[in-house]
Amino acid sequence: MDPATACASHRKRKRYVGQQGIASVDDDDDALAVFRFHESRGGVRALVESGVTTVPPLFLAPTTPAVSSAAMNFVVPSVDLSLPRSDAVALVRAAARSSGIFQVTNHGVPAATVDSALSVVRAFNEQPFAARSPFYSVSPIGAVTYATIPIPRPRDGQPVTTPLLSWRDSLILRFDHPGDPDLRNLPAACRDSLLEYHRSLTRLGKEIAGLLLEGLGVGAERLEQIDGFLMQCHYHPPCPEPERALGSREHTDGDLFTVVSQDGVGGLQVRLDSGEWVDVAPVAGTLLVNIGDFLKVVSNDEYKSVEHRVVIKSAQEPRVSIALFFNPAKHGRSDFFGPLPELVTEEKPARYRSLSWQQMLNNRIALGHAKPSALDQFRVTLN
Repeated sequence: MDPATACASHRKRKRYVGQQGIASVDDDDDALAVFRFHESRGGVRALVESGVTTVPPLFLAPTTPAVSSAAMNFVVPSVDLSLPRSDAVALVRAAARSSGIFQVTNHGVPAATVDSALSVVRAFNEQPFAARSPFYSVSPIGAVTYATIPIPRPRDGQPVTTPLLSWRDSLILRFDHPGDPDLRNLPAACRDSLLEYHRSLTRLGKEIAGLLLEGLGVGAERLEQIDGFLMQCHYHPPCPEPERALGSREHTDGDLFTVVSQDGVGGLQVRLDSGEWVDVAPVAGTLLVNIGDFLKVVSNDEYKSVEHRVVIKSAQEPRVSIALFFNPAKHGRSDFFGPLPELVTEEKPARYRSLSWQQMLNNRIALGHAKPSALDQFRVTLN
């Protein structure tokens, strides 16, 4: 429904009602602008197709993202998975402790599988508006969601200092949805390639989970079953003013770890301990692994979760990436986790209290784009 029509037909109720939600006329201008954008059902790609020459206000970054000179010296740790297991464990442990991110080589996932998945994500986003817009939905309505995902706004009184939307359209797949476990709603043109990618990456993820747990000195099966239930396929369209838009907000992931594939365009950055942002350049044939907050807690701060973001690099080429998030199979509201008892000692007591994954997720949403860290409220105060 056209937003203007929606407004007229519901004027007495003082609401804008559309297919993507409801906005009150008492909301601020930004909220109404976001509402109208989603009602268009075209995503950021439609803005590019319309011929925009400047970045709309909803996407404007408050400052130009800068990369420090340290980028010239930063090298992402690399782990060759064909090495003897003890050697691979040592490399994974060192990378997870020092950087919170590493790349894997000789990982067993065929290059054709990765290339096909990245290609179909790009193809889906670049098909005609009429073909992709029926899938557009801001609110998850099943196992498959396609939308420009809003940046969460703080709920705790913190000021909004970031764009309301990232310069990015996303195809999000949930493999644990009870109503669609086989992802029947996944667009046919994507289905085979993305399902095969998920199968291959799930096998790899289980291997990486074992290496990470052995690196902590516990058994590879210590956390029971670990699966990749959430897969986010991101498409960053070319941007007329790359330096003025944000590809994604700075954040840490809330899972155990994430496995990421990306094309050659680049744009992923991580924050060093010094606070400086550095580029993570794409390397052909590798996959990236970054540690999430869940594993940071479980490891009792032995491993670090890496803060990262995406900046837009090109006015001509889109960027495509796929992130598969791994968590224990049991991560419901009643499933609590905390530092593994084996990692709690008198010299290093528990750094976090017991919490559920849902509690952590709710806290991240409440903080929106604000600081402090999403884990701070769960920390144990040490005397």
